[in-house]
Amino acid sequence: MSTALATQLAQLRAQSTNSLDLKAQKNAHSQSLLFEPGVAATQDFDTIYQICYEGLEELCCLDSRFGGFTRNIFSEQSKQEDRTQMTAAQNQQLDGVLEEFLYLIGSKLLLKPAIKAVEWLVRRFRVHENNTSCLVLSFLPFHKTPIFATLLSILPKKIPLNLKFLYPYIQSLANPPRHTIVFTASNNHSFLGALSAHVLKSSRLGYQHPALISFWASIATEAVTSMLDQARSARLESQKQNQEDVTLFFLPILNEGLSMEGVSDLRVGCYMVLTILASKANLGDGLITALMEAVTSDWAQISHAGLICLSVLAQQSPNAKLSKRVFKAVLALEKFEDDLMTLREQYKVERLTLGLVLGVISGLKRTRDTNRIRLLRTLMEAGLMDEASTTTAIQSVLSATQTMTPETNPNFDVQGSLTDLILRLADSSSIGRLVQATIKEFDLGNGQIKIKLQRLLQSNKETSTLMIEDVDMGDADEQTLTGDFETLTSRIPTRTAYEISFLSYSDSYVFGSLEQAFIAISASSTDVDRFSNLPVLRKSLAMSEPLFVSFFIRVWCGNSPVIARAAAIRSVSNYVRAEPLTADMQIILPYLLFALADRSPKVRRAAAELALALVPAYEKENENEKTRSKLPILGQEQIYGQGKETKQLSWLSMNETHRFLADLLVPGLEECLLDERHISELLSDNLNGSKHNKATNTIHKDLKTTLRLAIFNYLCSHVVNTPLYSVKFRLLQTLNQIPKVGSTSRTKLLLPILSNIVSQNQEEQEKNCRQEELDPLRFLDQVVDIVTPTDREGIQTLKAITQPEDQPTSPMLRVATLRHIQKIWPSMKSDLQAPFAKMLLEQAVDTTGRHAGDDQGVQAMETLRALPLPTAILQSFLEGLPTVSFGLPDKPPASKRRRTSHGQSMTIAHPGANKMLSIVRQVTVVLELVEESKPERHPELLKGLFHVFSDLQHSSSRSYTATGYLQILAMDSMLAIVKKIENLSTSQVDRSAIRADILVDCIRSTESSQVRNTALLLVSALATVAPELILHSVMPVFTFMGANVLHQDDEFSAYVVKQTMESIIPRLVQSLHKRKEGPFAGVSELLLSFTAAFGHIPTQRRFDLFTSLADKVGPSDYLFALFAVMLDKYPNNRKVLQFTTDLASHYDVKTRLQTIEKYLQVTLDVRRPKPTISARLLTIDGDHTADDAVANLLPLVVAVLCDVGLVSKASRIFGNEGEDAVEIRPCYEMVLEQVFILSEQCKSNKKLDAVCMQVLDASLGLLPLWKLVGTLQSLLGRTEGIIRRQVLRSFEHRLNDRKLNQASQTACLAFLPQLIAVIEETPDIELRHTAISCVDRVAEKFGKKDPSAVLAAVQAISGKNCLGAAESSLQVISLLCLATMVEASGDMFISVVPKTFPAAINHLGASIAEDVEDESLHNAVYSFLGALLVYVPWAITGADLDRFLTISYESANAEIGELCDQSRSEALAMVPKQVELRECFAALVRTWPSAMTGGPLAVKEFLQILRQAIDLQPKSMIVKQSETLGGLFSQDLGPAAHSTLTSHRR
Repeated sequence: MSTALATQLAQLRAQSTNSLDLKAQKNAHSQSLLFEPGVAATQDFDTIYQICYEGLEELCCLDSRFGGFTRNIFSEQSKQEDRTQMTAAQNQQLDGVLEEFLYLIGSKLLLKPAIKAVEWLVRRFRVHENNTSCLVLSFLPFHKTPIFATLLSILPKKIPLNLKFLYPYIQSLANPPRHTIVFTASNNHSFLGALSAHVLKSSRLGYQHPALISFWASIATEAVTSMLDQARSARLESQKQNQEDVTLFFLPILNEGLSMEGVSDLRVGCYMVLTILASKANLGDGLITALMEAVTSDWAQISHAGLICLSVLAQQSPNAKLSKRVFKAVLALEKFEDDLMTLREQYKVERLTLGLVLGVISGLKRTRDTNRIRLLRTLMEAGLMDEASTTTAIQSVLSATQTMTPETNPNFDVQGSLTDLILRLADSSSIGRLVQATIKEFDLGNGQIKIKLQRLLQSNKETSTLMIEDVDMGDADEQTLTGDFETLTSRIPTRTAYEISFLSYSDSYVFGSLEQAFIAISASSTDVDRFSNLPVLRKSLAMSEPLFVSFFIRVWCGNSPVIARAAAIRSVSNYVRAEPLTADMQIILPYLLFALADRSPKVRRAAAELALALVPAYEKENENEKTRSKLPILGQEQIYGQGKETKQLSWLSMNETHRFLADLLVPGLEECLLDERHISELLSDNLNGSKHNKATNTIHKDLKTTLRLAIFNYLCSHVVNTPLYSVKFRLLQTLNQIPKVGSTSRTKLLLPILSNIVSQNQEEQEKNCRQEELDPLRFLDQVVDIVTPTDREGIQTLKAITQPEDQPTSPMLRVATLRHIQKIWPSMKSDLQAPFAKMLLEQAVDTTGRHAGDDQGVQAMETLRALPLPTAILQSFLEGLPTVSFGLPDKPPASKRRRTSHGQSMTIAHPGANKMLSIVRQVTVVLELVEESKPERHPELLKGLFHVFSDLQHSSSRSYTATGYLQILAMDSMLAIVKKIENLSTSQVDRSAIRADILVDCIRSTESSQVRNTALLLVSALATVAPELILHSVMPVFTFMGANVLHQDDEFSAYVVKQTMESIIPRLVQSLHKRKEGPFAGVSELLLSFTAAFGHIPTQRRFDLFTSLADKVGPSDYLFALFAVMLDKYPNNRKVLQFTTDLASHYDVKTRLQTIEKYLQVTLDVRRPKPTISARLLTIDGDHTADDAVANLLPLVVAVLCDVGLVSKASRIFGNEGEDAVEIRPCYEMVLEQVFILSEQCKSNKKLDAVCMQVLDASLGLLPLWKLVGTLQSLLGRTEGIIRRQVLRSFEHRLNDRKLNQASQTACLAFLPQLIAVIEETPDIELRHTAISCVDRVAEKFGKKDPSAVLAAVQAISGKNCLGAAESSLQVISLLCLATMVEASGDMFISVVPKTFPAAINHLGASIAEDVEDESLHNAVYSFLGALLVYVPWAITGADLDRFLTISYESANAEIGELCDQSRSEALAMVPKQVELRECFAALVRTWPSAMTGGPLAVKEFLQILRQAIDLQPKSMIVKQSETLGGLFSQDLGPAAHSTLTSHRR
């Protein structure tokens, strides 16, 4: 029972809101996205609401949908709402509103206002605890940004299970990498499902945004790939089940996503997932069909992506035929065949194309649409299918041709159209051979189609042998076709009503049936001849009216099969050869040129034969001078009808026609047969004249200008007036290569074509082009190419097309016109460019609002971006910009006015908001154009850019409208210009236009880090080229950098800081040197700015930043100032001390010593009554005294001078005594002098005095020991005792070095007399003590090298000032020194034993006196005596030994301490070891009474010595001394001794 109760209580405690736990409430309130916990904890809800509401207001300016939330979660009442006091239903309702807000704000979470708004949800409604999943998923697309790490810091410990992958990153507050999210989505279906549900709900509400959709699509795509790969890794029987599980998981998501209307991005994402799913999983036919139908539903805006998905699905489908819904959806797309052509480069589209072909074929009889035939041909010739699919498609066409019956409808005969299609495909260069091979293998039956197709195959055979073999079959076919000819021609009328030309603009009711019949019989030359003699063609009148010739012209210029086109040309050739020339047939020439450019070699060969047939006829007539000028021109009055089209034609004379044929065409016919493009080159080269030929290195017969002009006029007039668009298109390709002939430009002659096209709407243009199977865009491109860049009338026409006044222009024509403008723009004159550019700019910004519903603005903008705009136009754009700040209120509305109260909706925009948006749009467009025009090539724009930037800065300070992007655009362009300028004084830039104050104001006032960084880069660049214009106002820049820019941790901010420092600081320092007051004040202010930001600068960037700063200001001049400022700003901060030490180590020895010298000057200056340098650098006030400042500064000196690297390098330099040593020695001596002065000033302050001695010690540590000894000799001459003591301590410390060279040894031994002099002369006890210590260290290190030198010092040490001194400390150090000297001098010490031994015994006695008990002295004596016993035991006499043992007994009895007992025992242990046995026993016998008198402890010492003596010696020696030893035992250790010991014990 207790366990259950405890469990229930634990659950209640876990769910408790800690309403009574004030600490927990404070911690919860301190969780914030904007503020540090310490700051957030002190804020009340009124303050938070004020901040967050401002963010909401800014969001309302961007999106009015946020306004609705002012009535609930952002109302005044929301400040009083408490979720803990609400019911479950109220909380559920609140959750819905909060999550809706999170969905809406998701697209703007990288903006500061959005974070402010979300802050209110966090602080007031605790969304991070109550709506964790929605909040995290809203932020997840931005998982790499710093704000996501901030979000992780406020998440509760218990988060939803689908987000458990964030646990490690919550603990470390690190951004989760992308691969972690992908891995989680692949292995955690709950997370991927939650993310998908979040995306779908956001889309359902209409709040989706590209960042969310693209993030979900990429994660889901990678996840489904990984999941399917994992499914394949299982056993074969499990793979299918695993793939089905993955498919079933994604199908509901995809179904809902594809069924959602108006969310194109989501559909594209679904297409991506579906593409992977289809390519990696085995989907059934039915499922694939259903998915294809889902893909094609509502896909108009994203058909390209849909086609990709559809092609992948079709590729996986076992059934090639598409469903009706899919087929209709694809056909409903505009120019889907072009999309397929694009897709085939990256994707397989064979199956999809085959499905479309099969769908077209199956629906032909039902739809009866001629466009389907064209589509079928396009799909089959476009190369979209592989060979197998193409073969299947051809077989389907052949099969449909067989199954369909011929119809009498002349407009659309399905069987005839399919037969015609097969004939055309057989002539195709891409699939012609495959079509012919398929026809051979296909069972065509015995009908007429078989005969026609076999005739086609027979006509394509290249050898006469094969034709002979099939002669019988040919006769049979001829008979069959003869019968067929009668049937075909029986339906044709025997005469026309009023037609005299088939090239007239009026419709012909008989041409269609004539053309169909001719195509059907074109394979038979006999039937073609019979067809030519039909009464309806009036062949007998062919030289007087153009009906006969115009029919064949129209056939070979149409879309007939190759065999029909060639037959039509041969019919005219046969007629020309057979009949005498009674009329000028120059009407044929334009169409002859058309035929010579045909893709089919057969057609070109037939055209060449026609040209060769015409030449003799004209030669014959030209020879007859009587008839040459009298021959009428065929069709001169009626070729294009009775209207103006015929009357406007230009004609050639007989001689000109003959020259055109003989001199121009005939010489190049052979090349024309080989290359369809040659006729165009031939014609353009000849008409362009000899100058063009020289430029292009071509050789042609030079035609006279009059002839060239006549031909040019003639061709242009026919191109203008011919009704055949295909002829216009093909000949325009040639004529547009001829700018002019003589003084006549092509624009002047061909402009009527453009005018006529302009008068048509787009439907008419497309209809005319499609009737002749032309691409409308390509045709219009050739039409607008008529206009040359120098023709003013033509340019005005183009301008009228792009900006129509009366009626809208065809969009296709407008696109073609803009494309042509881009092409001719560089050659246009400036007076033509300027108005055109101005018009395009007006359309791009759409100031009138006329183009709000079309693409004209976008097209104009794209054109402007593609044009190389000259400087004059860009200047006019900048000068013509309206003032951004015009009409703005002087200040933004008060926040209370902007807030919504009492549930009323808010109004953000002021009355001029629409005008303001229009102005901003204009400024944006112009600045983008300037930036894209490579502004470095237009330095004259700098003045205008500064003017615009000044206006933007003024407007940003007066309104809350964001102008940051515009400021960046302007500054980027100015930066590019300034970087390109090497010398501003000699450039084309107006110096007065540069406004450094505006830039500085921008840096100080902007909240955008990107704007600030760009402004800093611009200031840096200006400082490089024109420092005198910048430096007078640049100091606030560094102040603001210290407070803002240096805090940033991104790479770009680091780059900005580096560039700013490199460009500005050196020039700033240089300019400060020119001031009367000197540079120090300005540099110190600069250093203070950077030092103030030290704590906020990212750790990894500090060293490089401050190193760069020191390098730029000059380390030898101002590094000391930087150190002083930092140590004063951050006192007692070990990190700062270590950082400055590391920074100093970056420089050489000389720079460091110079820095320390000047640094010490600061410490001296701060103690003066009127400080100068230190007043600029240090903070001295009532709470921070001068001594405090010095105490803060000096530790750095010690740290720098003690640096191992500095010590090593300095010692090496001083030791080498080279030029470097000469350079740094004065600086080093000055450092020592300043240390001495400082120590003298600070001697009253024990703390500072101690630090000064550390500085002195560190300073002396830079010298090698042998150099230090030389320096000490002069330093010991000083009167200051503390300094003399410190230098000796330094010397003693340096003697601890392990590696000391010979020079050091010599110098130290030579220094001993100086030390002895100090010992003997100084009354300073401490100094004498230090000197004795130095002697001790020298004797220890080098005494054995020169014992005589040591022995000379022994006299002083054993004298009255040392060993004989009254001070115990001197006695102790003297005894220790003597002990060292005993070891060093050895036997030479014997001479001073009589003097030192008694003194030592006396000191030992004094140390154990009852009132003294000096342990140090006691132990020092035994150290000395022990040394004597070890090194010179023979110098100790028996009396001395007796005294030694006797005093030792007294010491044992004194019981001073364990250390004393130990030192005594160690010394006494040397007696039996070092003293001869006989003398030892004798001394023991003599001192036994003293031991007895001393007591048990003394006796114990006595017995230990005796035992050690016995143990250490061999038995033989003991036997020799048996008499002495026996007497000792019998007499001295008898009953009397026992009774004495007993009494003492009692």
